[in-house]
Amino acid sequence: MTMEASAEPVLEQADGQVAAKPVRRRIRPRDVRWIRAAAELAGTFLICAVIYLSYSFGQLVMGQPSVVLPVLGTALAYLVVTAMLGGVSGGHFNPAVTVAAMFTSQIGMVDGLIYIVAQVIGAIGAGAIAVAFVPVSRVPQRTWLMFSVNGFSGGSPAAATLSQQHIAFGAPMAIVVELIGCMIVVAAAITTLRSDGRARRNHALYTGLAYGVGVLVTYPITCSGLNPARSTGIAIFAQSKHMAVSPISQLWLFWICPLLAASLVALVIIVTSIITDNMAMHAMGIATDAQPVAQAQTHADAFAATGAQTQDQSAQANPAPVQNTAADAADAADTVAPADTTAQAVDVSALSDTDAGQDADAGKQADGGQDEVAPVDAGTIPDLQVEPLHTASENEEGYEEPKDKPTEG
Repeated sequence: MTMEASAEPVLEQADGQVAAKPVRRRIRPRDVRWIRAAAELAGTFLICAVIYLSYSFGQLVMGQPSVVLPVLGTALAYLVVTAMLGGVSGGHFNPAVTVAAMFTSQIGMVDGLIYIVAQVIGAIGAGAIAVAFVPVSRVPQRTWLMFSVNGFSGGSPAAATLSQQHIAFGAPMAIVVELIGCMIVVAAAITTLRSDGRARRNHALYTGLAYGVGVLVTYPITCSGLNPARSTGIAIFAQSKHMAVSPISQLWLFWICPLLAASLVALVIIVTSIITDNMAMHAMGIATDAQPVAQAQTHADAFAATGAQTQDQSAQANPAPVQNTAADAADAADTVAPADTTAQAVDVSALSDTDAGQDADAGKQADGGQDEVAPVDAGTIPDLQVEPLHTASENEEGYEEPKDKPTEG
């Protein structure tokens, strides 16, 4: 058995008495809230800075626009930063992800609003850094920023190439691709968060892959918005750089599409959860209804089996005769012992009362006063005879000796 050490150290004095425990400052919920918001601000700042610089410098260095570098830069930036700070704040770094988390109750309303404000501030700081470090000696700033500012139609990064073919991507096409890309990103981020908003182990990997797929779909048309904070941070500082199309005028699309995609994803998740819960409750109800019936049937079977067993045991212990009832009764009658052959009865039917009295007196004199009972035939039931009562006169007459009897000499 192992003993776990106490989290709070105990101080002992010299005399062996326990001293007072040191007072520790407890972290309050609002402190945790601000720590998480600071993580969201720092993470969004790092991600947007990598995106702005890689899009601008990478495209000019390579000589021609390419989607490979934006895909790799965006995917790796989200993957690394989410792995770093996802354990603190959940790794949103995108207002669309935060809105979806608010709808699915993975984060509170107040915390969600604080997250969004922190994300926008982080993106604005990254935009300021990107514009400040862009060299303007030979290449104007608008040339540097055209590959990192989100836009459609004339503001698309492929607008110059498409204009030669008299092709332009308008707002409908931009809305479609942004909705698709944002739904992929939001769904991957939300499904890898726990119910309390904490990030799972695969959250960083899935989020990075989802952003890579989203950039692959949207970059040629809108320069890959996918994140309202990312679109806002660079649009604010590119507004005064004489861009072909005002970035602020097209910023609405890069807020509406991500938020709409977040709402659709949250709605699908909520509906799916409701349907799953109802199916589980229905299955549980069926099982609960079937359980009493099964129990009653089981009890009935057990009762029937117990009754049959008891009946068999009773039959074995007390077998009841079914046949030969009359023969058994006759045998029982034969086994009855006959009356005692020594039983004697006095038959006085043929004698008169006088003879019976004389015979009784003579018997008494001969046997010294003992009654003698005549034997009766075997097999006859002796009749109960009542001796006649002898009065005092009869006794005196029968037993009184004559007074004149002479005595022997």
